[in-house]
Amino acid sequence: MTEIYRNSIASALVKGALALVLICAVGVAPCLAQSYAASLGSALPLGGLERFIGPLIPAQGIGSTFRSEVCGGMSAGDVKGAKLSGSGIGELSLRKALLDEAPLRLDASANIRLWRFGLRAAYTNFDTRSRHVNLAKIDFSGLSLGGDVDVIQLPWLSLGACVDFYLYDPTFQGPIFGFDLNNPTVNLEIVGRKPSTIGGYLRYVPPEILGYPLHVEAWVKAPLGGAKLTAFGGALVFRPQIYRFDVAAKLTVEKEHLKFSNDPRTQVSSFSLPEQKWEVDMEWNLYGLDFSIYF
Repeated sequence: MTEIYRNSIASALVKGALALVLICAVGVAPCLAQSYAASLGSALPLGGLERFIGPLIPAQGIGSTFRSEVCGGMSAGDVKGAKLSGSGIGELSLRKALLDEAPLRLDASANIRLWRFGLRAAYTNFDTRSRHVNLAKIDFSGLSLGGDVDVIQLPWLSLGACVDFYLYDPTFQGPIFGFDLNNPTVNLEIVGRKPSTIGGYLRYVPPEILGYPLHVEAWVKAPLGGAKLTAFGGALVFRPQIYRFDVAAKLTVEKEHLKFSNDPRTQVSSFSLPEQKWEVDMEWNLYGLDFSIYF
C-alpha cells in the first residue's frame, strides 16, 4: 500500500466521521433531531438508507447511547516466523536458536462508546524472549490509542472502521553472530518506528446461539504508517448479565505479523560493524482469554 493510498483512506475515514458527528450533534435534543431528520427527508431517501446502515440519528438523543467497556486478559503466543535480515550479511533465523516459541501477552484496555463512535486506550505487555539469560529479546509493549466508527449499526450487526496509533517503538536486542551461548559475537539493538494501523471490525449479536447468550466479533488491521503491523482475528464472547453490569468472557484467536527496520545511521552494536539496514520479521499466532465489564 503506497503512502498516498494510505493517506487517501485515512482522509476518507476522517471526513466520514466528521459528517456523522455533525448529524449526531443535532440529536442532543430529540426535538431538534426530529426537525433535522424531517428536513433531510425531503432531499434524501433516509428510510431506505437507514434500512441498511441503521438510524442516522439516535431516537433518544446521544446521551442515551453512552456505553463503556473495560477489558483485561492474557494470550498465549506461538511463534510462526522469526527472521533477522541485514543488507550486508543476509538473512538469519531467530526461531529456536534464540527466542522462546511460546511467549505470553498481557492486555488491558478501556473503550468509551457514544452512539456510532468509540475511543480506545490499551496497554500491552508483550515480549518474545530468549530461553537463555542475556540473549535475544523482541519487545512490543506499551500504550496505544484508537478510534472506531460504526458504518453499519443494526440491532444484531455492526460493521465499522478503526484506526490505531501505537505510542511505542518495537525493538530487538540480542546477538546476531556466533550463536554459541558462551561467546556471542555481536550484540545488536534495532529500534523500529511506532506503527499505526487502519482496519475494520464486525460484531454479530443475535439474541442467543444454541441457547447461550453470546456473540461473535472479528477484526482486521493493515499497516498505515511506521513499522508494518498486520493483524486479524476473532472472538467468541460469552455475555451473561450480573446485577446492573454486563460481564463477558472472550475466547480470542489472532494472527499478528510485525516487520520493522532501522535507519543504518542509528545502528547500535557492541562491536565494530559496518552500518547497514536491519529488518526484523516476526509472526505469531495468539490464543487468549479476556474478561470484560460493560457499563
